Amino acid sequence: MPRDLVIVESPTKARTLASYLGKEFVVVSSKGHVRDLPERELGVELDDEFTPKWVVRDRKLIADLKKKAAGVSRIYLATDPDREGEAIAYDLVELLGDGDRYARILLHEITPESVREALGRPGRIDLAKVEAQRARRILDRLVGYQISPLLSRVLAGRRFEGLSAGRVQSVALRFICDRELEIQGFVPEPYWEVAALFPTEPPLAARLDGRLTAREDVETLVRDLARARFTVDAVEEEEVVRRPSAPFITSTLQQAASSELGFSPKRTMQIAQSLYEGVAIGGEMVGLITYMRTDSVRVSDSAIASTRAFVKKEFGTKALSPKPRHFRNKRRAQDAHEAIRPTEVGRTPDEVAPHLTPEQRKLYDLIWRRFVATQMADGIWLRRKVAIRAGDHVFRASSSRMVSPGFTAVFPVARLDDEEAPLPGGLAPGAELSLPEITVEEHETEPPKRYTEAGIVRKLEQEGIGRPSTYAQIVSVIQDRGYVVREGSSLRPTLLGHLVTDLLRLYFPETVEEAFTARMEEDLDRVQEGDLGRGELLRSFYRWFGPKLHTVEEALSKGGKPFQALSDVTCPTCGAPMEVRVWRGSLYLGCSRYPECRTTKNLPPNVSFRYRADRVELGDALAAVEAAPAVPCSKCGTPMTLRHGRFGRYLSCPSCKTTSPIPSGVACPECREGDLVERFGKRYGTFYACSRYPDCKFRLPAKPVEPCSACGQGVVYDDPRRGPRCSNPECASHGEEGPAPAARRPRRGATKKRKS
Repeated sequence: MPRDLVIVESPTKARTLASYLGKEFVVVSSKGHVRDLPERELGVELDDEFTPKWVVRDRKLIADLKKKAAGVSRIYLATDPDREGEAIAYDLVELLGDGDRYARILLHEITPESVREALGRPGRIDLAKVEAQRARRILDRLVGYQISPLLSRVLAGRRFEGLSAGRVQSVALRFICDRELEIQGFVPEPYWEVAALFPTEPPLAARLDGRLTAREDVETLVRDLARARFTVDAVEEEEVVRRPSAPFITSTLQQAASSELGFSPKRTMQIAQSLYEGVAIGGEMVGLITYMRTDSVRVSDSAIASTRAFVKKEFGTKALSPKPRHFRNKRRAQDAHEAIRPTEVGRTPDEVAPHLTPEQRKLYDLIWRRFVATQMADGIWLRRKVAIRAGDHVFRASSSRMVSPGFTAVFPVARLDDEEAPLPGGLAPGAELSLPEITVEEHETEPPKRYTEAGIVRKLEQEGIGRPSTYAQIVSVIQDRGYVVREGSSLRPTLLGHLVTDLLRLYFPETVEEAFTARMEEDLDRVQEGDLGRGELLRSFYRWFGPKLHTVEEALSKGGKPFQALSDVTCPTCGAPMEVRVWRGSLYLGCSRYPECRTTKNLPPNVSFRYRADRVELGDALAAVEAAPAVPCSKCGTPMTLRHGRFGRYLSCPSCKTTSPIPSGVACPECREGDLVERFGKRYGTFYACSRYPDCKFRLPAKPVEPCSACGQGVVYDDPRRGPRCSNPECASHGEEGPAPAARRPRRGATKKRKS
């Protein structure tokens, strides 16, 4: 009977370890987490300790593990060496029982040597790591499980699965939305660049220092240059040194794989996981890379030594860096794991390629080359620079050539801008040059680029948001929810993404603030380091989160609308503005007077929106003041405001409460005395009629635009079905379909003005 049991979380990892350990051990998989919070309830007591309710995910699996553990003397817990893996190990001990038989081993790479070494140095479960994982899981549940239903109720009017908020995903979404708003609001500005082409051999191309931002300056410059003397002001040479980047960590691997290979962060981590857990090479399972969830650039001395020996043998002594190269971690980086590197540098990409899938081959090649380059010499270029003076103006030109490729022989880098621009010989200070051909190029400043998947991961890392294990999930979930779509390599926020971000920005601003979220990550690190208790962290969080949650819930329970996105489309039934709503990921328009009016419409293309997010203390959102036509009150002269009532829109004086219909600005063509104003009939919707009704009964089915210049007798109005038409049926511009039907006479009292 086998003597010892090894439990890992992945079936693939279990197969690899089993091939190393032989019949002395039974290796089984927990298939990920064995306990979690319940799916259909909050699962956290809202008391001082925020006691969680953990449930077993697969009781049959636990029964099977208990059976296998019954006959062994020692149980090794070899789950991943991070917070999640530590929590899995802790749960296994509690569920399987008999804690004296357990030992924790950490596998930073899966090779026969490292596995045997780990078995020889077993340790204990790191309870501080478990506490940090528990704190993170409870935090995420408090945010996600309590805010997500509110999103549904506010934006859809009911609860459904599909909308979600997250402690970290919401910040990432806000970054993408803010960038899009910045692009939309960008106003391009012109600028000019000036170049000079001298008739030397080869021709010498130089550029004027700086940009010109005024056309007058360009014209003045061209006149000055036409009569200027061009002389060589200075000739210099400098050495350009390019050093290799640090070996990959999780974020930089995801960025490089996205930009160079076109892999999404999620796909990158799936492929990296398979390379870490092991692939079949020559009938043996081999782990090709070290653990892929890390933010440390540290590399073991043995790995550095073997890499330097490999470089010296394969590329020669000149290609080797003068001394072992080490890299410094960023502040608060978790140093439990090494950087991502090959487990054996001698397994070159060409050697293992036949055993890998195309995607595995590409990613392993990227990791291998990046790591080998770290112990190679710097790349050296020689740059020659020339400054040419023309009066008060200076033109500059440069040319670079490679002296020594160094690490770029393995890991190519982008060429220098001036690498293919040779300079003529014989240039010396004081030498006069022939008059050049002057070229003026006009450009416009460009808006910032949208984030790519690699770019948003880089932004999250820079701001200290998220951890290596979460980057891929963050980028994936905001796309799965329909908040962001991928266009080419860029991420574009959808209207739904903007709505969710703005709602959170209004009521839960901390969830979309990078500084707050970064502090939460630091607090989780402090829990792991033993400097902060889990309960203290959760109480501090809920102290501000609970009241904000109550504010929105109270508004919804009273039938209020805490947040609305009103469109420029009026409800065809009641004339109120329609608002954007969402149902099962699809957007549509619904009447803002719901539930009094239940009219809905498909979302038209190119519709414009204005957000109106009323805090609860302002009362019913439909009673809020909006922008209105600049119409003074007929009684007191105070500017009137626009309001919505049961019978459509109307103007109201905030001082004396006088009301009046909304003018169109177009005179009645029939009586020539009144103006056409907006009216509403419950049966026929919005129409326009003479302000002298009932003395003048002229009316139109749609909004008037202007008096008709073709006939002088009618009014051009914007028929939603036929386009612009004249109200005069005898006018040549009326259309070929005959007179458009005017609005039928509304029911008696339908045009009566009422306050909301």
